[in-house]
Amino acid sequence: MHRLVLIAGFSAAMLAPAGLAQDAPTDEAPILREELMPLAFLAGACWTGVFPGSETFDVHCYEPVYGGQYLSDVHAVPQGSDVYRGEALYHWDAEAEVITYRYYSSSGGVSDGTMIPDGDRMLFPDETHVGDDGIERAFSTVMQITGPDRYSVVTSEDGEVVMQIEFQRISRQEADEMIPGGVY
Repeated sequence: MHRLVLIAGFSAAMLAPAGLAQDAPTDEAPILREELMPLAFLAGACWTGVFPGSETFDVHCYEPVYGGQYLSDVHAVPQGSDVYRGEALYHWDAEAEVITYRYYSSSGGVSDGTMIPDGDRMLFPDETHVGDDGIERAFSTVMQITGPDRYSVVTSEDGEVVMQIEFQRISRQEADEMIPGGVY
């Protein structure tokens, strides 16, 4: 179980708080700098998905921060009376000309990686996670938009699928009600 939670954290590299999420999609896209617009589908919304074969679920809320210069993703996975939490911050690396992110987990791990847009997919080919024990692991993830309010995530380690989950859009209120103490 801990492995699934850890992988869920990096799978989409999920981010940090800053403002209120919208309760429903709107015709206006949240403000993001041009280079981050491939992530606009996620911005200003919360999402949830259930781990296959279990009742354990993951909740993510994405928010533009600092006038859209960054995209924050905060996520939480309830584990009995505890909650595993993670935050990621996406930004544009002008020197490398790529979207990058850094993810921090409540278990003490940190991940770094890049996101490459590919049509209705977002590719995370090179996530490096260093656990609080210093052990380094490498993951790759494909996030696919599957509908106006849905996306799927498939995460692999050493070429083997280790996590696959479908997410659906939910309101900020629903997200906060699902997580003891709220998402943030």
